Amino acid sequence: MIDDGAIELVPAGFFPAAMLYRRACATGHQARQRATEAVQTGRRERRLRELDAVVETVVLAQAAAEGWIHRAYHLADVEPQGAGGWVGRWQAAPQAICGPGTRDLDVETIETLRWLSTWRNYLVHDDARARERLRANGVDAGSEAAHLTADMAEAVIARMDEAFTDVGACIGWRTLAGLHSAFVWRSHDEG
Repeated sequence: MIDDGAIELVPAGFFPAAMLYRRACATGHQARQRATEAVQTGRRERRLRELDAVVETVVLAQAAAEGWIHRAYHLADVEPQGAGGWVGRWQAAPQAICGPGTRDLDVETIETLRWLSTWRNYLVHDDARARERLRANGVDAGSEAAHLTADMAEAVIARMDEAFTDVGACIGWRTLAGLHSAFVWRSHDEG
């Protein structure tokens, strides 16, 4: 008989951002599977499940990015300064955590974070400001769902892998390595 009380399901070093990113990677994979099923079967329900998975991928990846940067500041024992929300904290992290001689994040990293933030805000809030920001990024009103495809889910993960690699290269030696889809586990039943 197994003593369930003796099994530790959540380790002492619980790191929610890593769990969120792992789930984002899994839902990105699910989006591709649902897209393939939609093409093979012609069933609209499969396209709706693809859409669900893409939305989850965006929201979970953004949450992971925000949680990760907060943990990095915490581990460095540095209080984030200024405005700019979670994207601003990513942008300021190299100098705030490692000092003024540290290189800035790549321009592509900041673009990725803003892109992800724009989509997440639209998906979560769907208010006038979020829609306006989406329009400013070239997404026409009424075309949002057409953008939310398995290709987008894969782009979210690929772009965030690059962003995590970039920030990790800047501050990882002081805090923690960036997350990456190649190093997260996905269960066989998450497909």
